[in-house]
Amino acid sequence: MRILIAEDERITRATLVRHLEGWGHSVTATENGEKAWEHFKAGGFDIVVTDWEMPLLSGLELVKRIRESAAATYVYVLMLTSRSDKSDIVSGIEAGADDFVSKPFDREELRVRLLAGERIVRLERALNQQNAELRNANGRIHDGLRSAARVQRAMLPRKAIENPRVRAAWTYVPTDELGGDAIGLELIGDRYLIAYVIDVSGHGVPAALLSVTAMHALAPAAEGASLLLGDGLGPLQSPARIVTELNRRFCASDNDGRFLTMVLFALDTHSGRASFVRAGHPFPVLVRARVPVPLSDDGGLPLGIVDAGDYPDVALKLQPGDRFFLYSDGFLEQARPSDGQEFGEERLRSLLVSLADTPGPQLVTRSIDALAEWAGEKGFVDDMSLVVIEWAGP
Repeated sequence: MRILIAEDERITRATLVRHLEGWGHSVTATENGEKAWEHFKAGGFDIVVTDWEMPLLSGLELVKRIRESAAATYVYVLMLTSRSDKSDIVSGIEAGADDFVSKPFDREELRVRLLAGERIVRLERALNQQNAELRNANGRIHDGLRSAARVQRAMLPRKAIENPRVRAAWTYVPTDELGGDAIGLELIGDRYLIAYVIDVSGHGVPAALLSVTAMHALAPAAEGASLLLGDGLGPLQSPARIVTELNRRFCASDNDGRFLTMVLFALDTHSGRASFVRAGHPFPVLVRARVPVPLSDDGGLPLGIVDAGDYPDVALKLQPGDRFFLYSDGFLEQARPSDGQEFGEERLRSLLVSLADTPGPQLVTRSIDALAEWAGEKGFVDDMSLVVIEWAGP
């Protein structure tokens, strides 16, 4: 240990130096508190042994300065004093002293009290080292999370879709840096639109990895390897076949018990023919002339649970001006802090109908704003995904 001594009595000071150096310590000795303070400011001491009563600066004032300083590590302070009143001991501890040795001091008592100080100093140094290692590891983890989040964001739709026949917009608000929701929105061959929302059970990195895997499988690969392409609706595979194959792949892999819910929608923008399929996911909403149109289907189980899942297509014929909404269950399950009431399907349908004349990009923003107001200061408890598709007509 590097030990700083502040003792105005020459013989006591010399005795302290002899004992401490004999025990293997590096010692700097000063004759008053002021000089000790100057040495202390230079840094590097582990333990300070100080007399209470000294000229220029008392031991009590020295201790106060030490505790008020911005020392990089903890410094153990041992006070030498002939005082024995409880009030003096209390004053010393309140000032920041760790222990006391009565004067004239006993050599063995001084040795064992210094040993106790050494243990504390070494424990504090080890704790500091562990904390530094944890901070570095945490920084690396956060860097990795930020990189993964950039990859995940890069796989989201690049922009809204708008042409004379169809307009589509979306929004995605993750609760963590990495989210478990996934959104897909593609216009293939300038005619066939495909949209989906996926919600992976759980949150954080495992859920995000599974959602990215699903987005990879559904990417419209130019070489024809995509699950989206086939002989269903034009060049598209039927939604039922897409979801059935995705379920088979996830059942064949080890996902640590995680599963996905999904709704997938396909539209021929030239004719208005459409179909959708659900896998344990909330019902989509179809709004026609400001009125929600009932949609009925049995859907299927979430993906990754049963290998032989049944996912039937539901066929639709859109009319000009129809709006079709896909969303994650975060919209339904968001609770109001005042009473715990969830936003729910009925309130969501009413919200979407009330925004019937609002352009898609503004609609998704205002929908999120409405949910944020409902959530209050508590904020969202789940990822929020919303896709709106409006068919203008052939």
